[in-house]
Amino acid sequence: MKSIILIEDDPQQALAIMSAVNRRFTDFAVRLVETESEFYEFIARLPAQGEKPIMVISDVMLPWAFGETPIPKPQGVEEGGFRMAGTRCWKKFRQREDLRQIPWIYFTVLDDQTIEFAQNHDEKTGYVQKGKSIEPLLMEIEDWLETDESATEALASSTTMRKALEAGLATSLSDCSPELS
Repeated sequence: MKSIILIEDDPQQALAIMSAVNRRFTDFAVRLVETESEFYEFIARLPAQGEKPIMVISDVMLPWAFGETPIPKPQGVEEGGFRMAGTRCWKKFRQREDLRQIPWIYFTVLDDQTIEFAQNHDEKTGYVQKGKSIEPLLMEIEDWLETDESATEALASSTTMRKALEAGLATSLSDCSPELS
């Protein structure tokens, strides 16, 4: 199953976002990453070849870690500071050529000027300011899924497989896609 990575340290926010995304986009699994160091570990484990997330949704203010971590703090991480962690995660993600085309959505209480959005984005980066509703984020995800070629293919593929299974036209995922057999 294709995944959407959510980088969010607040448990209540994470649960609300994951629930809303899972209800609206049933073809994707949401994987939670809670700290900047955990995101760096996630990227290090992500193979250069193979399945990648279809999208990243990221808060900006994140702690470096909850407890000890073997990864040394990068330059710019002040003791106890977390103000621009999400933008550092974005930069780290974009350093890998195989990840540059994956959509990234900043979802934060900070305004776009505070996070220096003009310097911390590319054509595959979006921004939604947190408010009372998650609906603007869901609409932004929907827009990316409709316009991003790789996400559209993933959505069409998983929807076709699910419909074939539900209709009894296939007995397994390998019946729907030869690459899964």
